Formats: sequence, C-alpha cells, structure tokens
Amino acid sequence: MMKKLIKYPFIGIFSFFVFGVMLLGIIKKDTEFSVLENRYLTAKPQLTLKKILDTSFETEYETYLNEQFPFRNEWVNLKAASEAAIGKSENNGIIKGKNGYLFDKQITINKQFEKNKQELIKFTRQIDIPVQIALVPNSYAVLSQEVPEIMPNFNQEEAMNAFYAEIIDMDLDSIDMFKTLNEHRNEYIYYRTDHHWTTLGAYYGYEAYCRARGLKPITKQELKSIEIPDFYGTYYSKYKGKGIAPDTITYYEIPIETMIIDKEQKSSLYDIEKAETHDKYSMFLYGNNPLTIIRSKEAKASDKVEKKLLVIKDSYANSFIPYLTYHFDEIYVVDLRYYTGAIHTLIQDNKINEVLVLYNFDTFMSDNNVYRINKQ
Repeated sequence: MMKKLIKYPFIGIFSFFVFGVMLLGIIKKDTEFSVLENRYLTAKPQLTLKKILDTSFETEYETYLNEQFPFRNEWVNLKAASEAAIGKSENNGIIKGKNGYLFDKQITINKQFEKNKQELIKFTRQIDIPVQIALVPNSYAVLSQEVPEIMPNFNQEEAMNAFYAEIIDMDLDSIDMFKTLNEHRNEYIYYRTDHHWTTLGAYYGYEAYCRARGLKPITKQELKSIEIPDFYGTYYSKYKGKGIAPDTITYYEIPIETMIIDKEQKSSLYDIEKAETHDKYSMFLYGNNPLTIIRSKEAKASDKVEKKLLVIKDSYANSFIPYLTYHFDEIYVVDLRYYTGAIHTLIQDNKINEVLVLYNFDTFMSDNNVYRINKQ
C-alpha cells in the first residue's frame, strides 16, 4: 500500500486529505455559532427509533455533517473569493440584485415542507385553544423590482397560497403576510445584506396580525426609534462581493416588566451589547433561545382579563414580538430548534390562551425540528 502511495503521489495526497478530514471531523468539537453565516449551526441529532422509522434522522444527520464539516468557514470564504475574482454575480447560492440587494437562491420546494405542514396540522387538532399560522415571504418573493430577471427561484406566493388553502379547509386560522408586505415592497421592509425582514417590515406584519385578530395596533408615531448603522448580514457573509453597502437596524423603545431567558431575568427586550458585534440582529430578544418568557407592562394597564400567548417561531419573530407586548400580559416564545420540552405541557401548565406560529417561508420549508411541536 505504501509503495503505491509513493508511486502515485496524487493518490497519496488525496488519501491523506480524505482520512485527515475524517479524523478531524471525529475529534473536533462541534461549532455552535457561525459568525460567517450569522446563525447557529445544527447540533448532532439524537438517534431514536421514531426518527429511524420516519427517516428524519437521516435528514437531520446529513444537515449536521454539512454544517459541522472541518474548516467549513474557510471553504465558504475560499469559494466566495474565487467566484468574485472571475466576476460571477452568484456566490455560495447568493445572487446580487439591483440597488445593492442580495437574494437567496431557492429553485424548488424542500421535501421537508410537506412533513412540517402535517406536523402543524396534527398539533392544531390536538389542542383546544386558538392557533394562528403566519408564514412570512422572503425578500426574493416580494421585492420583484430588485430581483434579477435570470434568478431561477420558484413562485413562493403560489406555494404559500396553496398551503393556506389546504389548512383553511381543515378549519385552521392563517394570517396572510404576503399581501401586506407586497403593498409596501417599495419601502425598506427587508435588509439588503441579510435574510430577515427589517423592523419596518415586521411592523407591517404586526398590522396584518392585528387586523386578523381584531386588535388596534400601536402606531409607529407612538414609538421612539433608535438606529444602529453598519449592519452586514447573512447574505453578505456568504456573498463576500465588493460594493455592497451596509444596512441599518432600527429598534423601538418598548417597556416591559421583565423578560426571562433560562431563569435569568432581563429588563429590556434588546441586548444592546450585540449592537457592537457582527451579529447585530441577535440583539432582538437576546437572540434565539429555547424558551423566553416576556411579562408586559403596557398590556396590564388596558386589559381586564389576563391574556397569554405562545409564539412558536424562527428568528423572523424576534423583531416582530416586541409589538405584541402591547396586547398580551405574558408571551411565551419557543424556538423548536433548541427547545426540548413538551409544548402541550407548556400550554397546560401556564394556562396559555392562544398560539401563534410564525416562520419565514424558507425556514419553515426546510427546518427539520418542527416535529418537536408534537413532542409528548
């Protein structure tokens, strides 16, 4: 064997590389957060008989291997630099559009989408409190005027309408965010360099929620805004191209009684220290946590009946939830990517009145943790 490797040095180098990477993958500690991509990476999935039978373990483990690959950030950076050097308008699946906007490329609907839809339907049938479902369209689906003509993304609006039509037939409540955001598509409702909607976009989503629920929304004029400049988000981290202007994050001073994250009490909805880091968006609700409990200050002044809301969400909801504190005394915020408890037990033990499920469409389409919504 050694003689063959010496005789054929390319095979030797290739074998050394493959086995070296395998060894590194075994011994290296998993990376929890990717600064490059501005998000938490997938943790090693738990092997259970149920996951084997429904094939979810295979999907989860494949995602885990891809995201924990040794020197992953360095490979992403190298690929982006090489593609930028030859003048490509697409780097690492991110396409440059007009006016400095970057967009994610989504050609087809992920096969996980149907599984997540069925888990959601199962969940709503098993509880006896109102459930509202809101899928937020991504920037490429709304900002058609900024999207390159050659961009091959599937029609997200059609997919969303079909989803809502199916769940309406099953007596589930949905909130149409697409129509509202589309009416404001010429405004700054999505970040140029990041996959999230802006605080303004979240506000328009909040107005749509209030209309559907028969609530009177707080007006922007009643809120004091603060701006944080020089924000480069997840799309920029992947694209790494030149000539991309930074975004500005706006947040509003909204008083609360307290916010509890992992038994630690916070007096504000925002982690202001994150404004000085690369991951500026994680200032909203102190980032993505398994369970966050917010006790409002303003709602108690106007509501006679204590109202409790559970929000099951992805990171889009982090800039949306602050507005809801004007309408609910307590808000329980669960991120299924990290929460391991039973949602049904959480609802019963805390006498929660209603549930809002809020995801951006791309995340709901691909997240392989939605099954946890039915964990007993």
